[in-house]
Amino acid sequence: MEKNTPTPEQVDASEEILAKARANRKSIMWGLITAFVIIIAVLIYMFVSQAGSRKADELVAKADAEQVDSLALGLYKNAAEAGYKSGNRAAAEAGIRLYREGKYEEALKYLDDASLDDNIAAAGVYALQGDCHVNLDQLDQALKCYNKAISKADKNPEIVPFILIKEANIYRAQQDYANEAKCYDTILKDYPEYVRSSRVDIKKYYERAAAQAQK
Repeated sequence: MEKNTPTPEQVDASEEILAKARANRKSIMWGLITAFVIIIAVLIYMFVSQAGSRKADELVAKADAEQVDSLALGLYKNAAEAGYKSGNRAAAEAGIRLYREGKYEEALKYLDDASLDDNIAAAGVYALQGDCHVNLDQLDQALKCYNKAISKADKNPEIVPFILIKEANIYRAQQDYANEAKCYDTILKDYPEYVRSSRVDIKKYYERAAAQAQK
């Protein structure tokens, strides 16, 4: 699949966003559930080809340039209906914007239609689907989406631990402390660099969950 070559400005923007995401790791409560959305937007923009039908290409180009969010959303929605690769990216972009507006059910409709070839971008979409389900209090569905995201991310050291913490939060809300502990244990064993760079004491949360699982 042909990919867009990111400009230096796009690379700088993505690195800045990822740096902010790392700094935000000190919070692992429900606020963390929504933090990933900005990274997803960058990944989709950088890794998904815009080549497709002329109609979809034109609408996506207009939407990318549109400064008014409501108008950009309308253009992305129209482009999504046109299909092709540009339409798939447009569907993902529409889902992101609807999520930001708190329209989680509508966001899911577009995210479900976003068939992305790039695994990292696809992982981001699955993660955002999970976030939508969390906000709709559909925690079992959220876990399914997060598991798909982890599978697609293929041990990516930036993405997988982040999603595992999302899963751990859900298991804790469900009082499933054994699975919560497994999430933290996976991070400790498989992603030591994340543990070292994180401001969150992953070991402490693992030990808390493991102790509660034994009760």
